[in-house]
Amino acid sequence: MEKNGVYQLPDNGFTELWLHYIWKESKLEDIQLRMEDKRQLSVIFPGWYNRSWGPDFSEARILIDGVEFFGDVEIHVSESSWKEHQHHLDPAYNKVILHVFFKKDGGTAINQLGQLIPSLHIGDLQFERLWVRHDIRRPVLMRELPGACGLSLTEEKYRKLRDLIFQAAEQRLLAKAVVFQEEMERPESSAHEDLLFRKICQSAGYSAFSASFGELSRTYPYSEIIRLFRSMHRQNRIEVLGRWFGFMGILDHVDLDKVHDSFRREWMAFRQFWSGLKDPLSAVNLTAGTPYRPFNHPLRRLTGLYYHLEKVQFQGLMKSWLMFLHDCQKAIAQKRRQRAAVISLLNDMFPQPDWDPLNRLLFVTSARQSENKLRLIGEQRQLIILINAVIPYFLAWSKINGDRTLERILFDLFLILPAEGKNRKTRFLEQRLLMLNPQFKMKKNLSYHQGLIQLHDDCCKSYYEGCRNCSLVKLMQKSEIE
Repeated sequence: MEKNGVYQLPDNGFTELWLHYIWKESKLEDIQLRMEDKRQLSVIFPGWYNRSWGPDFSEARILIDGVEFFGDVEIHVSESSWKEHQHHLDPAYNKVILHVFFKKDGGTAINQLGQLIPSLHIGDLQFERLWVRHDIRRPVLMRELPGACGLSLTEEKYRKLRDLIFQAAEQRLLAKAVVFQEEMERPESSAHEDLLFRKICQSAGYSAFSASFGELSRTYPYSEIIRLFRSMHRQNRIEVLGRWFGFMGILDHVDLDKVHDSFRREWMAFRQFWSGLKDPLSAVNLTAGTPYRPFNHPLRRLTGLYYHLEKVQFQGLMKSWLMFLHDCQKAIAQKRRQRAAVISLLNDMFPQPDWDPLNRLLFVTSARQSENKLRLIGEQRQLIILINAVIPYFLAWSKINGDRTLERILFDLFLILPAEGKNRKTRFLEQRLLMLNPQFKMKKNLSYHQGLIQLHDDCCKSYYEGCRNCSLVKLMQKSEIE
């Protein structure tokens, strides 16, 4: 290998993480392994990955000339690192059964008891095919490495994992409902529709604006804002959106000359209304400097919320959503195209007229219109509103009122809804769990997505400190899941 230049370690990212990756991914399986003393080596189980203090892998199982060994594995770029890191003086390394290294530079590994540690040199010629296949110059990132949960996953544990994910999803939903229930039962909490509206607003706002939308709904609660819909459409639109845009600081930070022609006249009306209404102390610039994606701009979301309130103005917010839930029950009972029918009903709760300029504009200063219609509140955001606001709200309401029928409807709906878009938590856990096990397929619905988030919150908080004592692994090992 030295003659091919592979032995010369690159200086742009070749670290122990690469070797961890090779070991964990079982990239050595198709190579007949021989240790430094020429004995044959087979890896039964590479061990649980540990990024904390101590050996890199724990509870590994290997065969050396047919004899099974159980213990830890330590990996280094250079053989001499064993002594440089003073592992020979540390009793925590007395259980190491194999020292794996890439660069041979002397320094046999001996533990604190004076015992010689078997070693595997994965930088010699027998591994040439391995290094030809893998570009060792590319840095390995932490997110590319599986966790202890993924390393220990088997067919039997996979079945338990599915149950755990569902149980975690149910736990997450019930926990959200408890928060609503506590607010509903407060003596001073009489306006339940204001509470529902506040949660819908918080869920409608992109994560960066959730708190701002919550503050907006407290300043202009549903019980007050819905009264403005008694006037003519053009007037109530100016009064509602003028208040919202002004409060969020949007009106004060847009140059009128840059507003698109299709929006300029109405924009002038919004600004005129807000300037005649506001107390300078009440206007807060909640949007300045906050990063966002174009489709998630507060202007679009607030306009979508306006049309939602316009739809529910006659029946009221609670009654309209109760009617939606009972329509969902009928759709689910049909047993055919349940999910599509529910999504269609959900879209109906967030209408938008074809004439609205934002149907074709991302923002009021957009240079040109899109050829395709743009949703003000898209399907993914509608699902987030449903799972974070509507379902837990009515689950709490059903428990307070003893409405078992409604409770069943909510759980049926929870089970058939599609998954939300991936986020950093679900990506993180999927990578740790399933990177080594792509053969395990799960139905990725809403309960799956919510379950992964809950498991991440419960079990993955200490990943970067090490996951060798992961509670998820322990749950997967139980003979029965309670």
